[in-house]
Amino acid sequence: MLKFTKLSKPYIEVDGSFGGNQGWFGDITRKWKGNAITGFGCGLIGAADVLYYITGGLFLYPPGTVSAKLQGSKQQGTASPNFISKEDYMNYIQFIERRYFHILPKLGISGVLLSLGFNLYFFLNRKKIKKQTGSRFKARWAVPSGKLLDRIREMISQDMPVIISIGPGFFHKKKLKFYRLEERDGKMHFRHVTDTKDHYVTVTGIVESSKEDVASGDVKMDENGIVLLEISSWGKKYYVNYSEYIDFVKKNDNFYFSNILYIKKR
Repeated sequence: MLKFTKLSKPYIEVDGSFGGNQGWFGDITRKWKGNAITGFGCGLIGAADVLYYITGGLFLYPPGTVSAKLQGSKQQGTASPNFISKEDYMNYIQFIERRYFHILPKLGISGVLLSLGFNLYFFLNRKKIKKQTGSRFKARWAVPSGKLLDRIREMISQDMPVIISIGPGFFHKKKLKFYRLEERDGKMHFRHVTDTKDHYVTVTGIVESSKEDVASGDVKMDENGIVLLEISSWGKKYYVNYSEYIDFVKKNDNFYFSNILYIKKR
């Protein structure tokens, strides 16, 4: 049996990407900041994309810049709900970094600082957010390991993407596998394409499947099937085997550095 838990709207699209890409910022005017974002800005990209998604991107720009133009394109039907041009997106990222999520060379941003940036944004824009979404939000870093998957399901079912960290695994070389999905002969084939650690990605969906729906291949299945997280990383769509993620954390990291930003609707 195949079960998808997914967002209700298309995810952020930047000129054909699947979410933002920190690698776009190496040539911006402030060269040192561009290098910092390129090398250590994965948390910033995740934060900006999640904020844009859950608020509709209405209040994330400095007054008088691109927001009116963007909303005009939406009203005219020339863009999908979460489409943004690369130029506008890069301006937005630089604004959100200066205001809420400072990235420093070799340091990036911690999970605690991510949650502080989110809560500052939620507080300063609380009236506008309430009017736009009908909800108030509060973020915190890390949930108990036994509740990780339940909290991810909860947020996705409430139409909120989930920032999840793949910890640094100090003194360990092992990395977590990323997969690409290929559908052939009525079955899902997951092909191993890259590995990473010390990285934030954004969960945009959950695939839960029995053995009958997934072909044998690169991805390993438990006796009862498989749970995969659909993620956005470097502007591309990948999949992470949830059991491999848990195994990576237990053997190479801990559930403080490898965890989620949990956002609660109120």
